[in-house]
Amino acid sequence: MKINKIVAIFTLVILVTNIISTSIYVVEAEDIQNDIDKDINTISENNIENELAREESEDDISNETSENTIKDENTVDNNTEENTNKTNNDIEKDKKEETDEIENTEEIEKTENSEETKETEEIEEKQDDVQEDGIMLLSEEPKELGISYRTHVQNVGWQKYSKDGEMSGTSGRSLRLEGLNIKLENPISGLKIKYQVHIENVGWQGWKQDGEMAGTQGKSLRLEAMKIKLESSDEYSVMYRVHVQNIGWQDWKTDGEIAGTEGKSLRLEAIQIKIVPKVKKGMIHLQTPVNGYTYYSPTTIKIVGWKMSNVSNTKIQAYIDGSTTPIDQSLITYKQRSDVIATINGYGTIIENPNPGFEISVDATNMSSGTHTIKIQLCTSTNEKIQEMTTKINIDRALHVQYKSHVQNVGWQSYVLDGNISGTQGRALRVEAMNIKLINAPSNAKIIYRAHVQNVGWQNWKQNGELTGTERKSLRIEALQIKLENMDNYTVEYQVHIQDKGWSGWYIDGETAGTIGQAKRIEAVRIRLVPKYKRQYNGIDVSQFNGSINWGFVKRTGIDFAFIRVGYRGYGQAGNFKEDDNFRTNIQAAKQAGVPVGVYFVTQAITPAEAIEEAHWVLDKIKEYSLDYPIAIDIEAANVAPGDVPRTQNLDTNTRTYLAKLFCQTIQSAGYTPIIYANVDWATNKLNMSQLSEYDTWIASYRSGNPGYSGKYSIWQYTSKGTINGILGNVDLNISYKKY
Repeated sequence: MKINKIVAIFTLVILVTNIISTSIYVVEAEDIQNDIDKDINTISENNIENELAREESEDDISNETSENTIKDENTVDNNTEENTNKTNNDIEKDKKEETDEIENTEEIEKTENSEETKETEEIEEKQDDVQEDGIMLLSEEPKELGISYRTHVQNVGWQKYSKDGEMSGTSGRSLRLEGLNIKLENPISGLKIKYQVHIENVGWQGWKQDGEMAGTQGKSLRLEAMKIKLESSDEYSVMYRVHVQNIGWQDWKTDGEIAGTEGKSLRLEAIQIKIVPKVKKGMIHLQTPVNGYTYYSPTTIKIVGWKMSNVSNTKIQAYIDGSTTPIDQSLITYKQRSDVIATINGYGTIIENPNPGFEISVDATNMSSGTHTIKIQLCTSTNEKIQEMTTKINIDRALHVQYKSHVQNVGWQSYVLDGNISGTQGRALRVEAMNIKLINAPSNAKIIYRAHVQNVGWQNWKQNGELTGTERKSLRIEALQIKLENMDNYTVEYQVHIQDKGWSGWYIDGETAGTIGQAKRIEAVRIRLVPKYKRQYNGIDVSQFNGSINWGFVKRTGIDFAFIRVGYRGYGQAGNFKEDDNFRTNIQAAKQAGVPVGVYFVTQAITPAEAIEEAHWVLDKIKEYSLDYPIAIDIEAANVAPGDVPRTQNLDTNTRTYLAKLFCQTIQSAGYTPIIYANVDWATNKLNMSQLSEYDTWIASYRSGNPGYSGKYSIWQYTSKGTINGILGNVDLNISYKKY
């Protein structure tokens, strides 16, 4: 003891001498004083340590032990009454000697302390003098923020506190952690440590803070995961990791992130925790636009999402297409998002993120068609970037047709564009309803359409995204008609996939795609817009009066179709049916040559029964043949001998129209397409064509340029004096503007 004090005094003398000789030294007065005090207080410190050991020992001693044995390493405490219960004379003797030594030492130290106090005062005076001469002495540094923690371990109980990255728990012993205390050392005002644990059979416990116990005690329940966070600090982060059963040490987590596992029944066995300078982190989520989303002729693009960060006062900065200038902050709105705060862990709390939601309005008026990049940055208030993400959008200013189908057992599919398939193939599923609309079209443009529905027939026309067909009725669409209005520069083309037949050809501008009266479902549809055209197919119509025909020559001449007379009803009062003499020869030879065919019948019906009878007679004649073009009802003046009166002479317009409609309905119900043949005079004056608008018209007018007919028509018979290879003499020539 004396030697140590002599060394300390000698050190002080040297120090004073060095100061007087103006050598510049940094005097660590506090360390010197601590060395002096160290030996003086050694016994006292041992007493304190022994007292702590005694208290811990008492926790393990049963209250029912009658002898209250006290371990020999405990400090003698003058205030401890248990000493009277000691029975071990050796222990009592040792303690008496130790007490006498302490008393003697204290008296010696009183004298030495008096001398040392004088020497210390002299040193302090010298320090003051040195500071006045411009020499700065080291002062006591502020204590750094730290963290301490302890764990309750299976079969062990509470361990001692560990601190600042030290391990608490066990490794390699397969012992579970059951409880946890965490507290800050040298805490900053207002700073809190909060922690939460996931417990076997319990789940996530509520948050604890500042030394409170998390977990359980005496229940043998393992901790499986944990989260730790500092509240109200932009300067520090808490970093932690856990040792997990069958896994070992996981990666370090920070500021509320989950360490451990959930749903795997794996115990935590050890932890390490430390305080580090702030680890700035953040998260950005975009709700719109979705990456790759296409905007059609937009004027404004809304960017909507949320941000989270463990740093206060963050902001969003947005850049378009590589620009170095961010979108003005005045165009960004921040909003509260309680759902985000409640869901996202590890990226701050509502304290750092009072308004995590954001919405940005981007002026897209001058953005060209094509792909554009949007870059979103999460930044601090001083523009330090924390997180960044990019998304791409497409802008399309071209004209499109967009459509979707409601499919049996599937429901509504997504929209498709411009000739892509809507519906299904090879799955035998019916299309039950459709929506069709134009994109980037003029404001007055329309796409109109209607469906022929099982057990319903033709529905009314729909337009621009309205539903055609049915929902929740299990009814198939059997045919479609689609056309454009106020779109003079475009033609709409469409085709359908038909049950048992496959894909039809392309139809245009109101033509019927599909079947009627055949109970065939449409299974898929394709629609597209193309530059305007009115396609023309060249055809003929023939009867026995054209004689023998070489259909091979006809085909090679470029004839696309032929109407063949199947027969007629006699003009006399008897009204007998007569099959055309060359009908069977012509239809068989034409089909063998590959010429698409339709048929026509010359009517003389004067009653509804006769109109229906005529239709059935035709259906019976053609049942052996497949037709490509419609069945026409030929309505015209009878070619009779002078003085004869045709049986239809006295029919009025309404009756004649009604009989024509009955014929067409009967043909259509049998699954064929009807068409009405008439010249311009009869179509204008002898028939009410508005009552027959659902059927196609074959108009006869022998003039150039156009037929001079104001109504709609799909076939024009433009001459009766045509000539083609394979037919002797004149033949009727036709143009079809529709592919049947």
